[in-house]
Amino acid sequence: MQQSLVYREVSTWPAGERLALATHLLQSLQQEIRYSVSEERRDALQQLIGIWKTDQIIDEKQIVDEERMRKYG
Repeated sequence: MQQSLVYREVSTWPAGERLALATHLLQSLQQEIRYSVSEERRDALQQLIGIWKTDQIIDEKQIVDEERMRKYG
């Protein structure tokens, strides 16, 4: 099945069901990324999975500020 067909079908689902599917997909990737992708991509996916698992609201401004401080001092 093509991605566009899957997306079209899933986009009609309630938000909770889409979130559950997305969580399941990310967790299934966690097993595969250990061996099949570059280290840089693996790190990015693991960070995404970590963010996805958190119950906290992400403060984007704080993240940007911290990255700027890390990068520019």
